[in-house]
Amino acid sequence: MKTLATRKARLKFTVRRFKNVMTQISKSKRGTLGVGVIVFFVILAILAPVIAPYDPIRPRRDPEQYPAFSGQTILKIADKLCYPVWYKYLPWITRGPSERIDQFVNTLILSDGELYPKTTSFQLRDRVAEPLTVTAELPNGTVIELVQNKEWTWDIEKIRQVNIDPTLATNLPNGTVISVKYLTGFEITENIDILSDPGITSSETLNKINFLTNYSDSFNIEFNNEKGFKNDGCIAIEYSKTSSEDEEITLEIPFEYPHWSPPKSFVTHFSARLEADTSNARVIATVYIENKNTNKTYLISSIADNPIKPSPQFLHYSEVSTSNETTTNVGSLYPEQVIFPLPSNVSFIVKLKFQNVNQSATLYLDNLQCLLYGNSFGLLGTDNGSPYPPRDIFSTLVHGTRVSLIVGVLSALFSTIIGLFLGLISGYMGGFVDEIIMRFADLLLVLPTLPLFIVLIAVMKSTYGLVNIWNIIILITFFGWMSFSRSVRSMVLSIRERPFIEAAKAAGGGKFYIITRHIIPNVFPLVYVTLATSVPGAIITEASLSWLGLGDPSVPSWGKILYDFNVSGIAVTKGLTEYWFWIFPPCVAIALLATAFILLGFALDEILNPKLRERR
Repeated sequence: MKTLATRKARLKFTVRRFKNVMTQISKSKRGTLGVGVIVFFVILAILAPVIAPYDPIRPRRDPEQYPAFSGQTILKIADKLCYPVWYKYLPWITRGPSERIDQFVNTLILSDGELYPKTTSFQLRDRVAEPLTVTAELPNGTVIELVQNKEWTWDIEKIRQVNIDPTLATNLPNGTVISVKYLTGFEITENIDILSDPGITSSETLNKINFLTNYSDSFNIEFNNEKGFKNDGCIAIEYSKTSSEDEEITLEIPFEYPHWSPPKSFVTHFSARLEADTSNARVIATVYIENKNTNKTYLISSIADNPIKPSPQFLHYSEVSTSNETTTNVGSLYPEQVIFPLPSNVSFIVKLKFQNVNQSATLYLDNLQCLLYGNSFGLLGTDNGSPYPPRDIFSTLVHGTRVSLIVGVLSALFSTIIGLFLGLISGYMGGFVDEIIMRFADLLLVLPTLPLFIVLIAVMKSTYGLVNIWNIIILITFFGWMSFSRSVRSMVLSIRERPFIEAAKAAGGGKFYIITRHIIPNVFPLVYVTLATSVPGAIITEASLSWLGLGDPSVPSWGKILYDFNVSGIAVTKGLTEYWFWIFPPCVAIALLATAFILLGFALDEILNPKLRERR
């Protein structure tokens, strides 16, 4: 009971002392600011999975919702190099349609005694949403408006190219200025899921789909709430054969594309399971996107080589806009720009042709979706997606708070403990022990730390193939204790000569007792200050190593964000101003957190240092 009472008394004393310290810190503006910033980052680190739910290294869309993208195949959350979603509210960001005029000089060259135009295809600076006029200004000042589809043509599949009739170009005088006036546009766009319920969990979803067929007596469409991919609902297409030919049904999902900027890419997806009365029955699915405004239908993919066959399990089908099949079918390397050149009414179409069915079959459709990826995402946009899918910069920044706090606090804690222990031993023992410890500390102090870290980590990488965050903590700890140990030693040299130490020795106190009961309590104010002021150095060191590509690639950190930006080449190709939201936030976060610990250290020094302590 006495021991328990003593422990309670000590706990009360510790709590009371902590409250007193916090009260003193609250009286310091620098201390209050520092504690406030640190608390903010601590909360951010604790709530990171809630605030930023995307994986900071390999983000992906829900694989249960899009099972064609499972395992190593990842469905990206957004496209690369997206702007923040709030960019659309900035006044200097252009919005909507705008007219452009590009001018070219008709140049004739002499070949085999004949004049030929140097080129009849003119590459425009911007994407063409709609061509307007093409004029030719002769050297004498006469302006002639050329006739579309006769004297000039524009192919929507070659969105930046206007072609002049070769005969016309030959007959135009040398030096004629050809002006192309066209409509283009730009908007900040977000991702569009054309179906809000791709899992078909409600019968209401069927109302958004048009079912078209010339064989209405052969098909019956129902909502089935049991046989979906996750047993939570699907479309059941019941087929009864009524003719000798292959019969088909079309699913059409109309939607509006309201933007003047085309999507950066798109993905189609559906899951299907066939129940049929013959084992060789099959369904051929063909996916299209139709632009109602231009009256053009674009083939996206056909699964003739991989048809839907009778199976107890769902089969999953998907296609991305960057695939060879899609680009070949559309006839452009950028099919999204061809299909969505301007605001349009569009339909996502899936045609289903039933083959080799004797009497009846039932096709279950689930996870039906067409995803359009916009040019903005999240609070800080996305990176360039190399080598992993594009990452949400905000998620990486938030999760990186954990890494910086862990590295900073643990490195400072471990190096302070080592420095305290060696400083106490060196100062109190003196003699040969003191000489060995201090000379070793001097040796480490004169070594160039950052170059040495680079060499050691490079050796670790070549030896073990990977450097993890704990290796970095150990390195920072090993090279961070020397200065503190010298400070502790100097204090111990002073304290051990004081009368109360002599009295303790006379009373029979051993070395361990004197160090733990008399010297450490007098040294501990320096420990608090050193802990606070050592954290910034560890944070900056880890960020520097990660920025140089020497950090743990599997761990998100602020330095890794800077490294990804550095290797992306964006600074060279597009400059810092366009993608500043990628590099500035981690720099600001590093500076804020480091400054907060420094301010806290100053406040603790004012409280615990008798020379600086406020007099009352």
